[in-house]
Amino acid sequence: MAKDTKAAMRNFFKKNVKKNAEHQHVSIWLDTGMPHFNKAISGKYTGGFPCGRITEIFGWESSGKTYVATQAMIACQKMGGIAIFMDHEKSFDSLLAAKCGLNVGDDGNWIYQHPKTFEESIIYAGNIIKQIRDEKIIEPEIPITLVFDSLASMIPKQLYEKMMNKADGKKSKKDDVNMNDNTALARCTSTYFPTLSSWASDFNVCMLFLNQCRQDIGVVFGDNTKAAGGKSPAYYASLRIQLSKAQIKDKGTNERVGDVVTAKAIKNKVAPPFKTASWNFYYDTDIGIDSTESLVDHMLAIGYLKKDSAGKILLNEKSYSRKNIIDNFKLIEKHRIVELLEKWHTENAEKADAAMDMDKEDIPEDESED
Repeated sequence: MAKDTKAAMRNFFKKNVKKNAEHQHVSIWLDTGMPHFNKAISGKYTGGFPCGRITEIFGWESSGKTYVATQAMIACQKMGGIAIFMDHEKSFDSLLAAKCGLNVGDDGNWIYQHPKTFEESIIYAGNIIKQIRDEKIIEPEIPITLVFDSLASMIPKQLYEKMMNKADGKKSKKDDVNMNDNTALARCTSTYFPTLSSWASDFNVCMLFLNQCRQDIGVVFGDNTKAAGGKSPAYYASLRIQLSKAQIKDKGTNERVGDVVTAKAIKNKVAPPFKTASWNFYYDTDIGIDSTESLVDHMLAIGYLKKDSAGKILLNEKSYSRKNIIDNFKLIEKHRIVELLEKWHTENAEKADAAMDMDKEDIPEDESED
């Protein structure tokens, strides 16, 4: 009887059901440049940002949103893909990006635009990614990275036209800003994000929306930060990353020389949610982010590396300073370190995962599992 039932099921699907969609899970990831950040957002040290999905990265000013997005574009180009950057803030520095490793030349794998409105940006980007796939400029499995910087700076067309009329001296009563304009961005995202989600999947795009933080004055306890653009970005994003920062000061001069940036995966539909990763970001552009230093700190946090009673790091039964460990690890190929770390993390998952968990009070109520 069971055998006949299975045969009937196969026959039914063959005759009546469309072929199953091919994209049922994420198969392509873009390296963030920091293995422990990859682990926090994708569940593996060799992962990173998911292709075929929307990711929202939000935080306060100068928290490293553009830097993180630049790493995704670099990874995309290394795979033979195309990086597209829609600069609404007009603050992107191509020289700094090139210093990080991004190809910002005219080789065809870098597209940079200054759209005037939300609608212009979305339509232009959609047209470009569709043409790339229709004309088979790159193979279907090669990703496209599309960055919008930032969602909060994407001006709805209706508001832009009002401001232009005022600037041209053509202001009339209908050009006065009202409550309808205040909610225009949220209505734009509600209209366009369902299509954007489909485009990300259909055209194999790693779609990154950078966004700014806002204070929610209605929240008394817990995290009172929220992102601009209404509820749609949070709903359609498979991954939401909140960035925060704390100062790094020189021990001798007490001068601020950088920030400790912490990333929290407050929503994750591609890996276990509510994980964190931190790294040191230095203002000295010759240093920027030292991924090896941050990886060593991560290894200490999860227990892969341990300290002796004097505060030095133990390795092969010998004690080393933190600087010695970092310098020695820089001599080892990173993929080798990552292989060993992945194996150890798998064998010690309960303890290691717990060390990467967000504090319970920081988990948004609408994202919690309760």
